[in-house]
Amino acid sequence: MAREILTEQPKEYSHFSPGQYTYFRLFNHDGDYGRAAVSEHPQSLEVHLELSRWGVGVRRSLEEDAAWLRSQADSLGKTRIVGIKQESGTPDPRWPKFTRILGFTGHSLLQTAFIEVNGPS
Repeated sequence: MAREILTEQPKEYSHFSPGQYTYFRLFNHDGDYGRAAVSEHPQSLEVHLELSRWGVGVRRSLEEDAAWLRSQADSLGKTRIVGIKQESGTPDPRWPKFTRILGFTGHSLLQTAFIEVNGPS
């Protein structure tokens, strides 16, 4: 398991505001398995995860990633890590089980809506 900070915003997160997140390439001995976006907030770290493959090796790597992220949050004095998954349509019933594997609890459903406006001229 390894992670590398990306200098370019990955296509998976092209809809995110520039400069707000640190992006990571996630990989292990079998190659890339995903991308992550992490943003710091006053009391928490916000994390978004996009996986490109799954399996026992990826699960082990993700558990190590979660432990690393916990230590980062602790060193920054954060009280929690918030995992966010964007869905279009029906919520994924596998999400709570998957995130519990990584130590997340307190699952809830967040719905959003957007109004597009013209930006600054």
